[in-house]
Amino acid sequence: MNFIRKFIGATPTDEVASIPSGKLYLTRSKQSPKGSIECLYNDAFASIKQTTTPFYYQFFINRVYQEGELDATSNSASEGDDDDESTNSRKDIHHSKDEWVFPLEQDLNIYIYQKTNGSKAIVWKDLNGDLGDKFEFIIDEDVRFNEVDSFMFTIYKCLYENKYRTSSLRINNLEDLKEFIYNPKQDSLGLEDLQEDGDFEDEEDEEEEEEEELDEVYFQGRENQNDHSRIVKYVDNEKSQSDDDLHYSSVSEPQGKIEYVSTNISLHLYDPSIETFISKLDTPNVEVKLIGLGTFENTLFIHSLDPSKRIRINVTLNRSMSPTFNYQHLSFIFNNYTANSQGEISGYSWLIKFPTFNDLSYFQRIFLGLMYESLNKKKWGERAEQDYFINAFSELRVDEAGDLTAEDKKELFVEESDEEEDEYESAEDFEKRKIITQYENLDSDEDEDYEKAWKNSKDKNTDLTVGLSKGRSYVVKGDNLGVYNEGDKRLYFQTAISNLSDLKGKKFNPDKLLLHQQDQHMIMSDSKFNDKTLYKMDLTRGKVVEEWKISNDVPIVSYAPKSKFSQLTDEQTITGISSNGLFTIDPRLPGNKLVNDQTYKQYKTKNNDFTTLATTENGYIALGSGKGDIKLYDRLGVNAKTALPSFGDPVVGLDVSKDGRWMLVTCDNYLLLTDLKIGAGQKNEGKLGFTNYFDKDKKPIPRRLILKPQHEAYITRENGGKQLKFTQAYFNTGLDTKEMSIVVGLGNYLITWSMSKVLRNDPDPYLIRKFSQNIVADNFKFGSNNEVIMATQDDVSMISKRKLNKPNSVFR
Repeated sequence: MNFIRKFIGATPTDEVASIPSGKLYLTRSKQSPKGSIECLYNDAFASIKQTTTPFYYQFFINRVYQEGELDATSNSASEGDDDDESTNSRKDIHHSKDEWVFPLEQDLNIYIYQKTNGSKAIVWKDLNGDLGDKFEFIIDEDVRFNEVDSFMFTIYKCLYENKYRTSSLRINNLEDLKEFIYNPKQDSLGLEDLQEDGDFEDEEDEEEEEEEELDEVYFQGRENQNDHSRIVKYVDNEKSQSDDDLHYSSVSEPQGKIEYVSTNISLHLYDPSIETFISKLDTPNVEVKLIGLGTFENTLFIHSLDPSKRIRINVTLNRSMSPTFNYQHLSFIFNNYTANSQGEISGYSWLIKFPTFNDLSYFQRIFLGLMYESLNKKKWGERAEQDYFINAFSELRVDEAGDLTAEDKKELFVEESDEEEDEYESAEDFEKRKIITQYENLDSDEDEDYEKAWKNSKDKNTDLTVGLSKGRSYVVKGDNLGVYNEGDKRLYFQTAISNLSDLKGKKFNPDKLLLHQQDQHMIMSDSKFNDKTLYKMDLTRGKVVEEWKISNDVPIVSYAPKSKFSQLTDEQTITGISSNGLFTIDPRLPGNKLVNDQTYKQYKTKNNDFTTLATTENGYIALGSGKGDIKLYDRLGVNAKTALPSFGDPVVGLDVSKDGRWMLVTCDNYLLLTDLKIGAGQKNEGKLGFTNYFDKDKKPIPRRLILKPQHEAYITRENGGKQLKFTQAYFNTGLDTKEMSIVVGLGNYLITWSMSKVLRNDPDPYLIRKFSQNIVADNFKFGSNNEVIMATQDDVSMISKRKLNKPNSVFR
């Protein structure tokens, strides 16, 4: 991306940042005889360039011509060449008919604001114009918000270098550049600015009123930790103030140890009707406290010190708070749920704004320490463990991501093709298409009977597995297995295998499926029916043909293919786990199928609580536990090469990229995306955490993927206050497919994350779609980055990822 070129190494006179499209205006005083506004370029782009003079940069606005426009302009220009170029009273400001050039100095008073129509504009002072004259570059709406934010961040770095004559490479936080962030509201007139015009004061009042109406302050809320465009409006909302009693907890201040207290904050409440945070209380009229209640219980207590505003919030520290921190805009966002006298649940997203980075950082460390103790029911660990936990709750900026080299960024920051420009499909149209795709193309009366029995079953869908070899998907419904053919952008119901039973005819309901040996067989288990046996079904015959007794005394918890794509081969062995061990399952063995040799890794400690595993193309193994920690192995029978600490939540699902570079962890309320490539400067630089150790205290920092707090509050409120859980998340995958996307379900919402957007900290990294029923399982079609197969409680369907929408169009 252009905006990081200079700060990862650029040659002199390089373009170091750019905004690809916008319009340039010159705005003047309303009393100016030249008129109040003049459009200079109707189509233009902005850029920053480094000059051959050290620490000196220039700000360029260049006109862009449409096809055919250049010739017409050239012809008309030839008649008046005297106007082609102008040098102003300041020699470092010059312009021609196609370009304006400005020095990047503090005198420009450059700043950004959001107009009432939602567009953003960069404004700076006309240093050679009359009093009040300003240039305004209105940015086109299709330019990404994170590009705009990064462009401004680069401007502030350039101003820093110009003033202090030193490199800005070490600067990663906006807090270090605060002195260069110009606020037009704080600017006061000096004697040299006074005019004799008696109407000047009135004019300034009018302009100030306009600025207050238009200007918005930017807070970057960390959603998945990636919202670079959250806007907080500082407005007085009389209606919302009259509703303050809704936010007045009947619980008085809890008694306990006060771990933190401050009145040097401001408090804001998210208003979904206008998609902004509304200012509720400013310093010093609000107090925030963190209170330890004992036995690893802690609470966040906020209350008004202004008698005219009844606000009192008491939130026990828990997962449903969805706490998010942002260093760049010094804010903390959390959710709070309340119930009225009728038991109806309401969810609210609150934002606390801190005055300085140090204030936020101090609060964050105390808050996360108490949160850690609340979740893990144990004391906050060593400093390295604390930092690891804190970093996972903090936003990783592109220029701070030490695990990504310039080569990585070039490879990973790949745009997906027009994913948001596909034809819109309404929910009603999708429901109609879904019904057709399920039950058409039945070949016989017998198939129709299967279809009717399947459709009329009182059981609900509980699991889904997507085929690798034969283009089929399988869905569990009670003791039945539905079989679907994957067609072109749709599924076709093929048949149903009914009355699943063991070799003795006893029925069972599978709770886990694994396709086996080129999708000819299915390995199934039912932990409630028999937790020490797996069942092998011949999918051609539609019946269980083998029972694999794993052990006499070791219950099997989960199992996975020997390697990520071994299901495409005739490989017979699979990898299994118990709550305390890791082993090979070989069906060719007589008697018990657990391979009890040197490859059997059984831990002496009995409380490991292993829950899930995943394998790479080379057979490397990732192993997750109910305690939340993760171990990485390059093979069976050895100690883990890497152990990643817990965040306090059970690991309910794991997926890994085929090359082992990326690991996707599913917890109930968030996902973790972790880069397992050992970073620069470490002993085993460039290796994977499966095969080599990370340096001490340099474990990889995961990117925590969550919904934006206001979106999660909307869904939770819609669900009657019940906290929903993610289905297992998956990468798209295939033999010749690059992992680019993540899919997961949450209640009746399907969500996809773009990995490229996540790694670039795009403000809107996910798309979402609402369905009529809760989603029980979902995955990408094998080899596709676009088609998603999902099972709801009663239906099965395939949907294009392009049919998902931006969140703001869903949460209205």
